[in-house]
Amino acid sequence: MLKTKLDLGLICLPFILFTQQSIAQDDVQDISADGGGLAIIAKVGTLGPGLELDYSFNESWNIRLQANGYTYSDTFEEDDIDYNGEIELSTYGVLVDWRPFDGVFHITGGAYINGNELRGDAISSGSETFEIGDLEYRGTSSDPLTLDTAIVLGDETAGYLGFGWGQSYEDGFMFSLEIGVLFSGEPDVQLEVAGTAEVVGYPGYQFNVNGTSPEAIEFQANVADEIVNLEEDISDFEIYPVIALGIGYRF
Repeated sequence: MLKTKLDLGLICLPFILFTQQSIAQDDVQDISADGGGLAIIAKVGTLGPGLELDYSFNESWNIRLQANGYTYSDTFEEDDIDYNGEIELSTYGVLVDWRPFDGVFHITGGAYINGNELRGDAISSGSETFEIGDLEYRGTSSDPLTLDTAIVLGDETAGYLGFGWGQSYEDGFMFSLEIGVLFSGEPDVQLEVAGTAEVVGYPGYQFNVNGTSPEAIEFQANVADEIVNLEEDISDFEIYPVIALGIGYRF
């Protein structure tokens, strides 16, 4: 009888092992089917609205490709001069998330192609005055004084470091909150001037602002000081704060 039971056990053993292996493989497939893979996320934040592709390798790591862009027109004041301006936000990033607790909290590092810039112009045709350096100037109705500024908000490439909640490993809808800083670098200011001007308080004498007269040379020196003042006013943009909300779906 004992021999019969042993023979029966030996015959059944391969079937038992095969069944257990199949169950284990099915469990692994079920686990992999419940998470990972590609996600698409729509975002809005201080970099403007954007779209993101997210690929999760496992419960701890994922990589994201992100594009943001926005254009906004408004008036702004810099160093007591009112400009009609346009803010252009444009960034493209590659980000890597590490989830140290295998949950929704993640720490992020990466880099962006940075195209954020600010453009503006100011025009004086006789009534408006501009304080440039230590003097006030105004243009003429026949040849207005114009100031055109272009401010590039940092270097072409910028590093990023941040943290947030979201980009979970599980399939389905997801929500995210990002908080971080973009290490943009030092802003670059360009200021071009054109037209005919006169110094306020000394009416009657007018000069070409790009000429070689003593008044024009003094004006050009004051414009150089204005550029320095503008760069000091926007020096905080060397580190650009990033806050973003997102909603997406992992397939």
